[in-house]
Amino acid sequence: MTMYRKVHCSVDACPNLAFAESPFCREHSPSPEEAAKRLIDRLCAEESAINIDFNHIYLGGVDFSRMRFVGCRFRHATLSHVLFTGASFRLCFFDTSSIYCFDLSVVYMDFCSLGDTDIFDCSFENSELIHVNFDGSLIRESTFSSSNLYDSRFILAEIEHSRFDDCDFKRVFFIPARSVSVSTKGSNITEAIKDLENLYI
Repeated sequence: MTMYRKVHCSVDACPNLAFAESPFCREHSPSPEEAAKRLIDRLCAEESAINIDFNHIYLGGVDFSRMRFVGCRFRHATLSHVLFTGASFRLCFFDTSSIYCFDLSVVYMDFCSLGDTDIFDCSFENSELIHVNFDGSLIRESTFSSSNLYDSRFILAEIEHSRFDDCDFKRVFFIPARSVSVSTKGSNITEAIKDLENLYI
């Protein structure tokens, strides 16, 4: 399908993906900061982002509220004080990124991955987080309260001082490597899968 087509750097023999809709990867771009700024300015005036490579990008203080993201990649990105309130994500990847002071409240996220991601002071409140991967992530001072976590995974995540109050844990693999001051008040935590022996791929 076209929406998932990967565009590679135009430099001969370079295996990297093109960065921020430019013809070059970040390494070969003459000005990656300018390429990123042009992309952000364009997206802020639109409603959808489809098949866009945000890998290695820095996003700070950007408002993407109520936007639709499909097939986008944010791997190794740094996102700080970004608003995604009311946005939707499908088949998007944030693996190995750093996400700080991030508003993902009232979002719909389906078949997405935030594996091995550093998540600090973020809000996922009142959201639909369906089939979302948080495996191996470091989650600190964040809240997922009043969210549907159906069939999501927190395997070997490290979770500190975070809230999962009034959440739906049905079919959730909640097997953190470490859990410190994590609240699940009012949640059906007993329906979560907490034993690696029951893990299936």
